[in-house]
This record gives sequence, C-alpha cells and structure tokens, in this order.
Amino acid sequence: MTEPFTAYRLRCEHLAVVPGLNTTAPRFSWALAGSGEGRIQTSYRLVLATSQAKALAGIGDIWDSGLVASPAQSLVPYSGRRLLENRRLHWSVQVGDEQGRLSAWAQPADIFTGLPSDQWGGDWIARYFVLPTGREVPQNTDYDNRFQARPADYLRRDFSLSTPVRQATLYVTALGVYEAYLNGQRIGDAVLAPGWTDYHQRVEYQSYDVTDLLVGGANCLGAILGEGWYCGRVGHNQRRAGNHYGGRPALNAQLMITHQDGTTTSITTGQQWQTSQGPICYSDMLVGELYDARLERPGWNLSGHDTTGWQPVESFLPAPRPPVLEASRCEPVREVARLPMREIAQLEDGTRIFDSGQNLAGYAELSVTARSGDSFTMHHAEMLAADGSLYRENLRFAVAEDIFIAAGRGIETFKPHFTFHGFRYLGLRGPVEADVTLTAIAIQTDSETTGGLETGNEMVNQLVSNIFWSQRGNFLSVPTDCPQRDERLGWSADAQVFWRTAGYVMDVSGFYAKWMEDIADAQLPDGAFTDIAPSRPLNPYRLTAQPGAPGWGDGPIIMGWAHYLRYGDRDLLATHYQRFVRWMDHIEAANPNLLRLNAVYNNYGDWLSIGPATDRAVVATAYWAHIADLMSRIARVLNNPADVDRYGDLFARLRQRFAAEFVAADGAIRGDTQTAYLLALDFGLLEIKRREAAMIHLKRTIAAAGGHLQTGFLGVKHLCPVLADNGDTTGAFDLLLNQTYPSWGFSIAQGATTIWERWDGWTPQHGFQARAMNSFNHYAYGSVGEWLFARIAGIDWDEADPGFATIRMRPLFDRRIGFSRAHYQSSRGRIQTDWSFEGNTVRFSATIPPNSRALIELPVAPHRLQYETVTDITASATGCQIACGAGLYHFTFELDGGQLGPA
Repeated sequence: MTEPFTAYRLRCEHLAVVPGLNTTAPRFSWALAGSGEGRIQTSYRLVLATSQAKALAGIGDIWDSGLVASPAQSLVPYSGRRLLENRRLHWSVQVGDEQGRLSAWAQPADIFTGLPSDQWGGDWIARYFVLPTGREVPQNTDYDNRFQARPADYLRRDFSLSTPVRQATLYVTALGVYEAYLNGQRIGDAVLAPGWTDYHQRVEYQSYDVTDLLVGGANCLGAILGEGWYCGRVGHNQRRAGNHYGGRPALNAQLMITHQDGTTTSITTGQQWQTSQGPICYSDMLVGELYDARLERPGWNLSGHDTTGWQPVESFLPAPRPPVLEASRCEPVREVARLPMREIAQLEDGTRIFDSGQNLAGYAELSVTARSGDSFTMHHAEMLAADGSLYRENLRFAVAEDIFIAAGRGIETFKPHFTFHGFRYLGLRGPVEADVTLTAIAIQTDSETTGGLETGNEMVNQLVSNIFWSQRGNFLSVPTDCPQRDERLGWSADAQVFWRTAGYVMDVSGFYAKWMEDIADAQLPDGAFTDIAPSRPLNPYRLTAQPGAPGWGDGPIIMGWAHYLRYGDRDLLATHYQRFVRWMDHIEAANPNLLRLNAVYNNYGDWLSIGPATDRAVVATAYWAHIADLMSRIARVLNNPADVDRYGDLFARLRQRFAAEFVAADGAIRGDTQTAYLLALDFGLLEIKRREAAMIHLKRTIAAAGGHLQTGFLGVKHLCPVLADNGDTTGAFDLLLNQTYPSWGFSIAQGATTIWERWDGWTPQHGFQARAMNSFNHYAYGSVGEWLFARIAGIDWDEADPGFATIRMRPLFDRRIGFSRAHYQSSRGRIQTDWSFEGNTVRFSATIPPNSRALIELPVAPHRLQYETVTDITASATGCQIACGAGLYHFTFELDGGQLGPA
C-alpha cells in the first residue's frame, strides 16, 4: 500500500522566498515525492494565507484555489484578487494522487508582495560631492589612495516608536552595493546587494522581515555603501575604468511598520539621515579593500550615537533619470563555502604563500593578533610562478589587493565588504611574527545545487568538480566570463554554450529570468542584442553598447529555448518574443543573400580554437540557421502559426544556401575544421548523405589531430554529443578521457580545480599563455557537462513534453567510466540513475519522480533484457525502448566487448 504524495520544494516565480512581486499573477510550482510505480497527480489545491499556521492548516484567507482536477505542478498561475503591496504572505499546496487520496499540506513558503516603484516614498540619498557650505582646501586624509577610490559611506538615522509593532519590513536598494543594519544588527546575509543591473534603467531591491529587531522607544537604521558596479571599476576599459553609471553610490530604503493597533509608520531615506566615513578606506571590485581598524566607529549603528562631525546627506535624482525599482528575481549573492588556507612557503622577501586547494571567487578572512598600526597586505592569484611566487600577470589591471591595518585590540578578524577576487593562492605581507589564520570564502548567486554525478573514473569526477566550481565562481549576479582579471562581464556566448550544463548543476531559472531582463535592457534601438549584459562597461572606443557577434547576439534565443525545455516556462518566451523577432529582423535586413556576412560586428568566430581556424562566415551562417530553426519552434509553443511558417521557411532557405556555399560535393565543408562539421551536423544543416560524409570528415579531422579536439568556445559543446548521436560513442569517450594536450584531462593533470579559458593556459613546454587573456576560471569549455548528465547518466529532457514531464534516458556505457551514479532535482521531483559493470554485464536503475514518465533507450534487444514490472517495451534501431511511469526500475543486460569501449 503506497502512501499519499509529499509536496516539497515549493517555489513561487522560481524562488523559495519571493522578495517582491513583479507580476499581478505569480506562478506556483512544487515537486513531488512518493514511492510506487505509475504514480500521478490528479488534483491540487493552493492556499495563500496571512500566517504560516493558516497555510499549513489549509486556510486560505487570502486565496483558496479549491480542489482543481489537474496534473499541473509547474508555474500554476494565481487567480485571486489583486494582492496588496507590503504584505508578507504564506502559501501551501495539497495534492491528490491517482487514488484520489490527498496529501498533507506542504510546509509553507513565504511571499513578500513588495512595493511597486511608484510606492517608494523615500529619496535617493548620498554623500555630497561638495557640502552646501562650499569646497574646502584639500588636505591629506586617511582616505587618500592612488586609485581615487572612494571610502565607503556610513549612513544612519535615529527614530522612535511608541506603539507596539505587529509587522515590519525593510525594503532597500542602492546605486552601488550596501550592507543594512537595524539597532546594530546586520540585516540579512546578502553580499554585494542589490546586484548588477543597468542602473540607468532598472534596479532590484531586497525585502527583509525586521519585526524582531525593532524595540519600543529609540531605534537606529543604518547602512554602509560601496561603489560596486555602479561607480567602481568594472571591465577592462582603462579609458573609463569606473563611473560607468554615476559618480557616487546612493541608498534608497523604506521601513514599513504595521503596529498592533493597525496604524502604520514609514521610515524612509531623506534629509533626516546623516553620513560619515569609517574604517573602509576604499572597497573596489577590481582594486580590493583597505580596512583600517583604528578608524572604526563603535556603536555607529545604534541609537544615541554621538554624531559630532557627521554630515548631512544630499537627496537627489540620479542621472539620466531615476531607475525603475523592481523586486529581485533571483537569489542574492551569499557566502557559500569556507576553505581553510594552508601556508606552503615563505619567499625571500618575507611573503608568506597560502593555498586553499581550490580556485574560487570570493575573498579571504584574516584572523590575527597584532599591534596597533601593523599592516597586513593580501595579494591574490590563481596560479604560482615557477619560482613559487604568485602568478599575477594575467590579472591585467586588476590589483586584487586587500589591506588590513590592525587596531591592536586582541584577536581581530577582517574580511572585505564590497570586493571579490578570483584566487586559489594568497600572498601575505606583514609582521612575520604574527600568528595568522586565513580562510578562503567562496561567494556566488546562491542558486540551489540541483545535480550530482559520480563515476568510477577520477579524472571525470574532477572534471565534474571543475565545472561546478567554475559555475560557482562566475554566476555572480550575472554569468561572468571570469572572476579574477579586469573583465568579469556577462558575455552571452560563453553563457549560451554552457547554459544546458548550468541547468543541471544548479537551478538557474530565477537567475536567467533576471539576466534576461538585463539582456532586454541592453538591446539596441535597431534590434541588435549585445555581446554582454549589462552592456555599458565594454568598449573603450564607443559610447554605445557593443552589438552582438554571431553566437553572442544569438545567445538570448538559444538560452530562452533551453530555459523553456528545462523548466517549461512558456511565459518567458512570450515576454521576450518580440525582442527575439527584432534580432532576427536585424540580421535578415543586413544579409538579403542569406549569407551572414554583414552586421557581424566583432565576429569572434570559434573563439580560442586551436589548430585550423573555422571560417567565420560558416560559423555565422550556421548560427543564423540554428536560431531560425529555434524561432520556428518557439513560435509553435506560442501558438503563432504564421511565424512557425516564416521561420521554418527561413531555416530551409538558409540550410540550402549553407550547403550551396560551403559544402563540397564530397561533403567537405569550407575550412575543413572540427567545428565546421560539428555545427553543420548538430544544427541539422545537411541532408542524410551529406551527414554521413560530414561524419567521415569529422572523424578524419580528429584523427589528424592525433585523437585530440581542436575546437573553441562555440564548437566544444557539440563534440561528444555529435559523435555519440552519429554512431561513434567510443570516439566521444576517447575525447572525454584524453589526458594529453589539448583536452579536458590535460588541465586536470596539471592540477586544475576549475575550467581554464584556454586549452594551453599553461603547458610544460611553453609555460603560461599570453598574459593579455589567460583566465584559469572560465566555464565555457565545461559545456561538456551537458553530455555527462544527459548521456552518460542518461537524464535528459524531452522537447515534446518539456520541464522533465517526460524524461529521456539514453545512457551510454563505457568500461573506462566504471560506474555512474547521478541525480537531478528537476522542478517536478528528483530523478536518479545508476549503472555499473560486472564483467560484461550492465546493471542500470532509474528513479522517476511521481507525475513524470520516462522513455528509456538501452543498447540491447528486448529479449536479452532482464527486468521487472515494465510492460511497454519495444525494439528499436539501437536496441530497445521502454516507456514507464513514475517508480524505481532495474534492468540487467550483457554487452559484447565492442560495445564496452577499450579495456
């Protein structure tokens, strides 16, 4: 007798806790757990309540959907009365199973309804550039520095409460980055809030329940402001290193208090606030932080603090216009891991070298007992030079230097506030007798880890780890290319080739919803998407954003489609569809002859490939055809038959033009490179006979390279999938498991703990690659991760039934892998697979969550397969296909030696 379902992992607008609503019809999702085969959800009931207790009891005093006969469990829209602003609500769900039994009410999740932009009553406030009393004669100060970086601004306001409080919510945001305080307590655990957007258009805010921090009588609300992405250094434009959006950080906050008697109080930013400086002499993304503990202001964020010497704030309207305020769409950046650092060497100049064992993005925490005025300088690096010193040439103009000056008050602990670095190693300069403890702290947008994969091959396991840590180190408010040098930008091609991998590793649904808004904000008036988003800090030679190159500007369409297939989010496609159309129109208008030769802008091609370069017209035209194909599919999802035909016809014409221009009679493609064949094969640009010829040519180019890959950013993700899907599974595994240069295994053999930007970032023969561009934490080549999860583990979506409602399982087996144990937390439930060898015998098991089904393909004839309970099994061209519902299934079969891979 099976038990009723359990509904868990409640999400509203992709988030566990919603900081505010940007829609009048929020959408609800939940996962299901429950044993037994063929289990389905037949109904649901949603409640939205004013308390957790009511929600848990199924009392929807705000909204009750009633029992709805439906299997829907993803992105179910709210349909009640308009929700009022400034409410903290709680929701739960109850589901019915195939027998009509109802589950217990799920553990409730929280929703802050938030404040619309026009409901914010406070001012943007900042430190005056020049006080109203006039400019003073410059004097030497503790805050002078060669970078002209601003000291952090400390802001505070006292206020008094005479009536007991029922509920209090702080809404807060900044132009720049902030930490907020109430009565001396840090509010929340977000780092670098509110995150990066185009501040000229849109800023996201955070919401905090601060009810328990308020007291009767005197209170103090405070904040520390840093320059952040707004006016600090961002990108590699040394002609305009900072001030991309404005010249000083600013705060906007509103504390909304509801009293026990029903009255309300609103504490907002304005002229009642004061500002001063403190121990953070500067804190810049690329420079680092200087913290002088002797300048600390004990009690600055408590009521009654002596504010002698504090200045008035300036209320102002940001140029060119005040940005729209919207609630955060994704999780905040948080500290997510702490790694002890071990001292490994001391150099002749006294520098002590520490190693965390892991390349990461974040900062180091220093604990030390020292004398007042003792200075400790920390330099950060990803690699060590041959002499054991820090290798920092690849940082370019990033200084990556944190300085702590002790106050001499016993054990002192310091970590930076508004900066981060990409590093594994740290060089410490300071009094050599000081006893120090260093801890590396990793930060990231705190998206849930959803996938895991372990095999019997240690190199593959390290590759999985490297992919994870590169994603962790670069998914930081936007998906950056690298966390260490003076760049750290949201490049769309890096992201689009990696996006399918990213979705296995972490839940990127909210992260992409946020970044797609950044991409939309950056789109140019002529319809061009941009290379990066947010777009302002890129090009030192133009005042407008850099239009997107082939593969770069195409990224939003590619990622939007992948987002739909993974999460079933049709609404995101609908929201941005006209933006996709404008990009397609932009390309087509410039290229009437159906070869993508114009409006290609920086035209990077297959960036950082090695060996023969792929013809850039081949790459560009192939990508145009690919996004035309995707647009036809998107139009079908959106019930737009005219555009289904329009883009389907465009794809057919581009496919024909591609073949006529670039493909020879013997199937060779212009340039004769791996990437040329990979794109043509994976994008469906060739007829069957030419596909066969292209595969022969592809395998020839791999053999000519000594069994090595030669692809760059755009080609690499297609290597293993194309080989395996076209009958060369052994060749795909050969490339995956190669450990000689160039390969994924080569960097791992050199000790890599993240994915490198370049295949030859370091080699024994030549040492380090060009310091002008050589990151050791760059996720693009980690795009092979999608093949690890989708094919080795066998956990894949089905385009005909997206969101993992139907799971395609086509596991690939190779004895060099040994075994595979994988799981993926889809929005519907947890999917697991497990396979191992016993001689030539393979044992494969699959767990399908309730309300989902699977199509399993195994390379064995039905009569040779041992199984239980499965009834729907048919022969296929490659073996057999099993259709099954939810449940746990076990299969056993034998493979001959040729199917097992080399010994």
